Amino acid sequence: MIGKLVSILAILGAVVGWWGIYELTERVYSDQPGAVTFFYALLFLALTATLVPPAAFLNRRFAPEAVKRDPLRFLRHSAWGALCLSSWAWLQMQRAFNLGFALIIGLIFVAIEVLIIRTRTGS
Repeated sequence: MIGKLVSILAILGAVVGWWGIYELTERVYSDQPGAVTFFYALLFLALTATLVPPAAFLNRRFAPEAVKRDPLRFLRHSAWGALCLSSWAWLQMQRAFNLGFALIIGLIFVAIEVLIIRTRTGS
């Protein structure tokens, strides 16, 4: 039951996020106050909701024991992925994106996730 509810909410969030980005880029100029911030918020929403189904599948497939302990951990994983991709988009907009920054940011988010897992399990 909770899986279907999360799937419906993820589809709804993805539609709202991607449609919002489309409308924002078509109707609002980037020099208007708050436009860029709203773009990144919509991008984060759209990417998080889009990454929910693959994250849920990969968690069920490769970590069934961890899913039993923390059944909604795929939401955290999709949010990490969306935050990583959004930060890459921000770096690209600043013209500072390169492979080194991409790897460092990705490794930082992996390290934070490992820290969360270790503090929850008490190891």
